[in-house]
Amino acid sequence: MSSERSRSLETAALSGIVGNLVLAVLKGTVGYAANSKALLGDALHTAADSASRLQELLFSKASTDHGVLARLRNGEKVRTVISVVLAILVLMSGLQLGISAVRSLSSSEPQAPGLYALITVLIALVLREALFQFQYRYSIKHGLKAEADRYANHERYSLYSSLIALIGMIGAMTGEAMEWPALLYLDPTAALLVACLVLRKGYLMVMNTVYQAPAQPLREEDSQRFMETIQRVYGIVTVEHLHAQETGHFITVDVTISVNPRITVQEAQEIADRAKNLLLARFPQVTHVQMQFISYQAGYPYKSNHELPDNDASSLLQ
Repeated sequence: MSSERSRSLETAALSGIVGNLVLAVLKGTVGYAANSKALLGDALHTAADSASRLQELLFSKASTDHGVLARLRNGEKVRTVISVVLAILVLMSGLQLGISAVRSLSSSEPQAPGLYALITVLIALVLREALFQFQYRYSIKHGLKAEADRYANHERYSLYSSLIALIGMIGAMTGEAMEWPALLYLDPTAALLVACLVLRKGYLMVMNTVYQAPAQPLREEDSQRFMETIQRVYGIVTVEHLHAQETGHFITVDVTISVNPRITVQEAQEIADRAKNLLLARFPQVTHVQMQFISYQAGYPYKSNHELPDNDASSLLQ
């Protein structure tokens, strides 16, 4: 169950990273050819969005045990270096875009972008919305509500960037058609505003790297819900220990249960697996459960919701 959840998380995240990179290349190529600072800025913001999502995926606790991403997550130094490099690249890109926009604003008369640049922005908006709908619905379907909310937050600022670029381009094209030179400055002005959004993205990435939130113990009332769920599992005598902690949007739970000492180790493991799978299925925010079991040692008679025939030959931990 945990492995399936991890694969779902990575599928949704990687689809967004790759899709945004493709859109960034498309918008960047057209923006350069059309001499549109606003469209180039929108391309940089889309690329920065991919970098930010990659950083989040690297710091994600809901990871699989195999593959390149898992090895990067397990290497603390490598993960931090990659995260820092990504943040610096985003900051430098935003700074360079801002400088270029200021230079265009200080020039005698900026050039308006071609009509095909405007068509590219509209096509990119449609493709971006389709990609977002896929990620959002896929995450909801697989119980990743926290990830779906995060995608919605990314989408909001990406939409701001595209709308600012679109307004700037339309304004500059209108100025050229109506021979109003003042409107030609709307394209570099839009690029300057988008540069601020790119710098904001880079700043958040730096903060996410430097001040990566340590694991925090979960509140007692939230942990109580986990304990009540575990105690409903047939075969568990008591919950000896439960410790839940929250890291970012994810929760890990460490549980020790006691079981009937007359059952076998295999039967005890099956009970523990049922409790683990129930937690993962009922609480989407729980991404990892460490479940251990011990024999109940409170003397006889003892309470149990798992009564088996007396069998001295199949005992657990004598």
